[in-house]
Amino acid sequence: MMKRPNNSRNLDMAIRRITESEKEFVRYRTTMANVVVAQMLPNGVVKGGTALKIRFGNAETRFTTDLDTARAEDTDAFIEELDSRLAQGWEGFTGRVVTRKPATPKSVPPQYVMQPFDIKMSYIGRSWCTVQLEVGHNEIGDADEPERFMSRDIANMFLTLGFPEPGPIPLMPLRHQIAQKLHGLSEPGSGRVHDLVDLQLIMRDESIDLAEVRSTCERLFSYRQAHGWPCSINAASDWASIYGEASDGLTVIQDVDEAVAWANVLVRKIEGA
Repeated sequence: MMKRPNNSRNLDMAIRRITESEKEFVRYRTTMANVVVAQMLPNGVVKGGTALKIRFGNAETRFTTDLDTARAEDTDAFIEELDSRLAQGWEGFTGRVVTRKPATPKSVPPQYVMQPFDIKMSYIGRSWCTVQLEVGHNEIGDADEPERFMSRDIANMFLTLGFPEPGPIPLMPLRHQIAQKLHGLSEPGSGRVHDLVDLQLIMRDESIDLAEVRSTCERLFSYRQAHGWPCSINAASDWASIYGEASDGLTVIQDVDEAVAWANVLVRKIEGA
């Protein structure tokens, strides 16, 4: 274990020393920054790709930049509390919240759109990096029963750099993650190809109860009222290249058409559970 870096420049140099390429450096730095912010999140859960990374490990999951969350309280109260916690900081890291303009997709009611924020992070008083935070609301109780995890390889990343091990982070239960990813994948015109990768990683967890997943899918699809359950997933012409990038280096199905077929079989298994 090395001595803890004494400024942001030396922190980046230390991360470079434990990584072997620029790509790996960016991956480690982004993961570390997301985990630091997650240490200070108010009432709610982390979801999406970062949640899977925290649960299953940095090396076993796809690269993602965003820190997606679901709040269990009013947005203004959530952000106000987060800003206060960021000002207090964690192990030399501090930050401030900057509001960004949300997307305006035609098919999604405004109250369901994720609210985007930039977290301007500093280390020992000097600017370090920006974390892209997305805040969603608690749809069908998906933020009410967090599952706390911290993967061993991410914990070791901090220890190697001279920091204490970060505490377990509240994550969205996997049954809700599965339901949300199947809903996103099956939307007409969906571009959420990375969810094909995430679903394969999630389904390796032998503790998943497909009957519970079916109930969650039924509730979510009914709640969102966009399209029906059971759903059907159909690949678009541009999915192959996007899927190839998302699945690169991971032990998942490498052909996008085979992955889509696998996902449709999964839907049938869930529906029959």
